Parts: sequence; structure tokens; C-alpha cells
Amino acid sequence: MQYGFVIDQTACIGCHACTVACKTEHDVPLGVNRTWVKYIESGTWPDTKRAFSVLRCNHCSDAPCVSICPTGALFRRDDGIVDFDTSLCIGCKSCMQACPYDALYIDPLDNTAQKCNYCVHRVEVGLEPACVVVCPEGAIISGDLNDPTTPISRFFQDQLAGDDRLLQRSPEQGTRPNLWYKGVDKAAIDPLGAVDPGDGGIWGEPSPSFMTVDLTPPANGSSNGRKKLSSSSNGKPEGPPRVVYNTEHPMPWGWRVSSYFLTKGISAGIVMALALALLFGADSQSAFARWGAPLISGIFLALTGVLLVADLKRPDRFHYILTKGNPGSWLVKGAWILSAHAVILGLWFLFGLVGASFLPVFIWASAAVGLGVAGYTAFLFGQAEGRDLWQSPKLLWHMLAGALAVGGGAGLLAAGVFDLGGPSRRAFAWALVAGAAMLAVVSAVELFSRHPTPNHAAAVYHLTKGAHAREWWLGGHVIGVVAPVVLGVAFLAGVPLWAAQLGGLAAFAGIWFADDAFVRAGQSVPLS
Repeated sequence: MQYGFVIDQTACIGCHACTVACKTEHDVPLGVNRTWVKYIESGTWPDTKRAFSVLRCNHCSDAPCVSICPTGALFRRDDGIVDFDTSLCIGCKSCMQACPYDALYIDPLDNTAQKCNYCVHRVEVGLEPACVVVCPEGAIISGDLNDPTTPISRFFQDQLAGDDRLLQRSPEQGTRPNLWYKGVDKAAIDPLGAVDPGDGGIWGEPSPSFMTVDLTPPANGSSNGRKKLSSSSNGKPEGPPRVVYNTEHPMPWGWRVSSYFLTKGISAGIVMALALALLFGADSQSAFARWGAPLISGIFLALTGVLLVADLKRPDRFHYILTKGNPGSWLVKGAWILSAHAVILGLWFLFGLVGASFLPVFIWASAAVGLGVAGYTAFLFGQAEGRDLWQSPKLLWHMLAGALAVGGGAGLLAAGVFDLGGPSRRAFAWALVAGAAMLAVVSAVELFSRHPTPNHAAAVYHLTKGAHAREWWLGGHVIGVVAPVVLGVAFLAGVPLWAAQLGGLAAFAGIWFADDAFVRAGQSVPLS
């Protein structure tokens, strides 16, 4: 059994009856929608036309929102419907990043993720979804795709006998969606197929904010992956189709996620840099090695936990990640890694206080787990399949390089408090320089690599030339790469320690700027 939808856009009149019926059936608050109608317009007056597309959850056979959900709040039923249990939701918003269709939202009343659930309460008693019943044109067809007697199966059989092609939204994402469109304008279901003019659309007021997405081609003539301007029948320039009505989808993740990249990078990096210092001949029985390093790492690990919990819409349920965890989610695996790191740091600190002789065991164990602390987010972002920029395999190396750079910087700053010998200082300086240089290499490889999808190309445009370019280049690379490398090399060449410490501070700031630009640019490309 597999329930699905066909939406006949040749019959749809854009009346919003499906949206209203859905809101009424499920008490959906104002400002969010489980199903909505998008309007686009093309042409130049008087030769213009409007196209509609009804958008909602696609009830995918391989639903990425289910895979990434850390508590099993989202699940796929035996009948193929992707449903949710709000009592398990912690409001992490990861499902919103995983869905390539913008189908999920955070309910403003109970702060949990919700979406179209195919009106399972109706289906289970033999009724059709509310949107199907209310549509005045019969444009929404539902039913079991595997039952040849259902209207939706007969519809498919009729289509096979005709010439009309059924289209799907973003099938290249590999989610195997179970929603098809008949007669839809391709630009209406392609998030990059129409330009948002930024004027608020019909029935709306302009509301510029940091979340406003500007996908218009730049003035230098680059089309940012879009079709070039053509001429209409009256000889006037005709631009790409324009979005004139849509529902708003603000960025789910912001500065807390960017900051958590930095804090966990410092927590992991300082122990990785200390392990490197042991190879340089550093003393494993110094005060820094005994209790200073685990204390500093533990403080930044605690800050990481605070940021993670603070970013949840239901922070009161944060413990569900461990008590009700979905082992397939990298949010849960990350929680396990962070917990293991905390245990090792705690034991290292306690045994260090009593002067135990086997401290190198804890240092190397913590450095090994630190690789996981620094790098697991790359796999978490890899599960966010709606954000193509985050799918890059080079993200793991960026995370590890950043942790090494800020870890070396933290060690150099600690030298102002702890009496660190020459081998430790040189090791931390090398970690700073090597980590920052690796960041530059990873960025160069990413920028000159092929962009596999239009979504990825558009996100790179926003990162390097668009709204986030200044933060990426000036903050992430001038401050975060050039300054640490120059100041770190200067220290290794004989300049006083303060130069390397300034380089460490620059690495902190630069990593935050680069990661913040990366997080925001990935979310700047619309999914609906």
C-alpha cells in the first residue's frame, strides 16, 4: 500500500480552498501552512499569464526528514504516509533542513514541527483528505497507488495512454516523492524557476529582513544559472517568471548553530593540538596538560551544549535525544560523541589533579574522540538533503581544519596563563598555521569544483558574490586565514608570543564568520 497525490494543475483555479480546508481540519495557526498555492506570473503586460501550483508534503518513499529526526517524531507508516508525533518533537528544525520541498514548519503555538499528514484520521475511517473533498474542480486526486481500482491508479492508467507527462518536484533529490503534477508550468514547481521580486507579492507588504532572499541576476549580466532575458510578442524585454504569491519560509538555523561550530571546534581542537605538542616533546605533567587543557575543553564543550539546547524550540525535551533517540540520526550520534568526550575530559581532569602518570592515555583518547566532535556535523549536514551546499564531502575537512586552527589558537592564548614550554608553544603555532592554511585549500577546492545542482550553484553564488560574500571573504578568509597564517609564521620566525595570540583570536573570529556565512548561504536558496 502506498498513498499518494496527483494534482491536476490544468483544472486548478487557485482558489485556496485546499489551504483553507486544511487549516480548518487541523487548526493550523495563521502564518504557517500544511498546504498552500503558489502563484507565478510571466510575460510583459498586456501579454501576461499566471500559473498555479499546489505545494505540500510529498510523502516520500525515502523521506530524509524521517532519517534525520533525532527522536522518531517523524515516521513512515505502513501505508506510505509520512506522519508525525508532536509529543516526541524537540523542535530541533533538522527535518526542515532535510526536506527538499519546504513542507515542514514549526507550529507557533506548541513549538513542534508539523506538516501535511494526509489527514490520516480521515483516511483511517474511509474518508478522503479534506483538501480533496473541498476542491471545487476535482483537481486533487488521492488514494492507494498500488490498488488498480482507486481513482488515482485509474488516472495513471489514463495518462499512460495519452501524451501528457506527469511531473514531480525535485526528483533528482532521490527521495522518491509520491506526489505528481499534471499540466503544471515547470517554473511553478522549480524553486529557481521564478524570481522573487522582493515586493511582498499580492496581498502582502514588503518586509525586508536578514531572511529576505535575493535571487535576481546581478547587474554585471550574470544570470546566476537562470535563462537570459527574451522578448515578448510586443517587443518589450521579457524577464523570467515572477513569484507573486507564496508562503514564507524563514531560515530555521541562525547564529546559535554558527557559534556551536566554533565552541565545539575549540573543545576538540585544543586537545588535538596538545596531542600534537606531545610529539614535539611537550611535558605531559605540566599544569596545562594535567588540568588546564581538559578544563578549557570542558568549558567550551559545555557552551556547545548550551547553544544546542537553546536552539531547540522545545528545550524542555532536550533529553529525548538520549532517551528516545533515533540511532540513524547524526544528531543522536553527535550527542553520543559529545557525551563520550565529556566523560574522557572529566576523568582526565580528575586524574590530572592527583598527578597520575598515565595522563597521555587520556590526551590521546580525547584527541581521537575530538576528531569525531569536530567532524560529526559534516555528516549531520549531509543528512540535510534540502540544502545542496551542505552536501559537499569537503565539509568534513573544513571542520577538522577549523578545529585544528582554533585549537592551536586556544593553546597560544592559554600560554598567557600557564607556563608552557617552547615545544608546546611551537606545536600550537604550527597547529594554528596548518589549520588556517588547510581552510584556504578546502575553500579553493570547493569554489573551483563542479556545482552538481542549480541549488548548489545558487548557494555558492550567495556565499561568494551575493549577500554573504563580505562575511565569507573578509571575515572568513582575510581575518580567519590570512591573519592567523601570517602572525603564526611570524611567531615561529622569532616575533614575541603576542603576535601568535592575535592570530589565535583572528582564527576564532574568522571561523565564526566563515561558518555563519556557510550556514546562511545554504539556507538562502528557496525550496518552494
